[in-house]
Amino acid sequence: QVPKAVMEAVKKKFPDATAESASKGVEDGQPFFDVQVKLKARNAWVTCDPQGHILSVDREISFQELPKAVAGAISKKYPKAAIRGVNEIVEGPETVYDLALTFNGKKLIAIFEANGKFVEESADDEP
Repeated sequence: QVPKAVMEAVKKKFPDATAESASKGVEDGQPFFDVQVKLKARNAWVTCDPQGHILSVDREISFQELPKAVAGAISKKYPKAAIRGVNEIVEGPETVYDLALTFNGKKLIAIFEANGKFVEESADDEP
């Protein structure tokens, strides 16, 4: 059961979204709720504390919606990579971009800061 404050916070953040699912978790001893919503044809995941304070928002975006600095950094670091998915993750004042890409035959996840600074890369185990 998702607290009313959590659903109100999600609806306020994304008034046109449709709630798809929700789950409860605990991190560092603190409970949280993840609510998956559908925004037009895209997914977003909103993580809130039980009081309805939004902790993070992870939403699918298109490559064209990336800040120019990030798009340029990706093109430079991964020339001719096939982009499979792009997520914008906002946690407090921080925004990072998480990209699923195929580069030189390898499936990778690459993370960049909003200013284009490369953060990390890892193997993408998703099918």
